[in-house]
Amino acid sequence: MKGKKINILYILEGSTVTGAAAVSSSEDSDSDITHLWHMRLGHMSERGLDILSKQGLLCGQKTSKLDFYEHCVFGKHHRVSFSTGVRRTKGTLDYIHSDIWGPFQVPSKGGARFLLTLIDDYSRKVWVYPLKHKSDVFATFKQWKVMIEKQRGKKVKNLRTDNGM
Repeated sequence: MKGKKINILYILEGSTVTGAAAVSSSEDSDSDITHLWHMRLGHMSERGLDILSKQGLLCGQKTSKLDFYEHCVFGKHHRVSFSTGVRRTKGTLDYIHSDIWGPFQVPSKGGARFLLTLIDDYSRKVWVYPLKHKSDVFATFKQWKVMIEKQRGKKVKNLRTDNGM
């Protein structure tokens, strides 16, 4: 893979490989193929892979014994589930969730290093605003609030943040 560095962004050069060239060779060992399918299928058990193989669902590949992977064991531990949310919104703009992401190590092409997301709890509509500076968040929110209240003819009732504003 090659690319040119322009300022602080890398522009990749090349083409996409498709067809038979993109598929791994048939000379791969059964254990490599088994491990590949194990990962592709969300760390499926060895028994599950055997069943899929016998049904011909692994592209005709045979499976072999899986090695022990500690992360698979820990990943299958049972977790306590969170209780479902108590808050039920009755209409748009009743409850807005907001979050700020960033700073990104590499800014976007337009120079943004932060993202402001606003989500309406009722409709699940999402608005995303790229920002150059974290200090732009409050001004952007105020502009969004004026715009959305004018569009919907309703006021924003609640705003939930993690104090990032």
